[in-house]
Amino acid sequence: MEIVNLPRLRMKQLQTVGENSLRICEAIPEVKPATDKVKSLIGDFKLGMQKENVPAVTKVELDKLRDKYISGFRLEVKSETYFPHETDKAQLIDTLSVILAKYSDINRYSYNEQTAAVDNMLTEISKIDLQEGETLTIGRWLPLIKNANEDFKKANKAFIEGNAILATTSAASDLAPQLAESLHDLYTLMFAHAKIGTNENIVKAYREIEMLIKSVN
Repeated sequence: MEIVNLPRLRMKQLQTVGENSLRICEAIPEVKPATDKVKSLIGDFKLGMQKENVPAVTKVELDKLRDKYISGFRLEVKSETYFPHETDKAQLIDTLSVILAKYSDINRYSYNEQTAAVDNMLTEISKIDLQEGETLTIGRWLPLIKNANEDFKKANKAFIEGNAILATTSAASDLAPQLAESLHDLYTLMFAHAKIGTNENIVKAYREIEMLIKSVN
């Protein structure tokens, strides 16, 4: 039986090793102070991992979907300008074209600017009686655009709240050395008790620790 040395681990490996080390040792009263320290640090470490991995992917995907629907709406309105509509419908299309022209660069706005601009654009369009053009399919795009914009707002709110919660949390990379040191202290204490060999549960647990570390080498 030799003392276990913690190898150099990637962040996720360190988290896994820490969690499994706790699972193995937590029920052993002789090493409780050491396991308590690991438990405290690994909780902060996991929060730090969340801080370094707060997803912005959802916002990007929702923004792309919103852009896609706006582009589809714009193209359909444009295509209708070429059709020889009756006067009322032609005027409706012209009005929509004027509104869309005001927001021609909407896809280039920042996230927050675009969100507000979409709301404003939809408000302007809502003042038009699209029932006059009930034979047109233009209106089908509006619920899609509105829902995509609302979904983006929710994702942005969750993103901001998530970052606010983690704002005072240390990054996992800053906590990794402390967690590694606390695991080393736990293994050293476990080794000392296992070497004496008076407690079979500690000996068995230490063998599990050895296998755990070998599995990540």
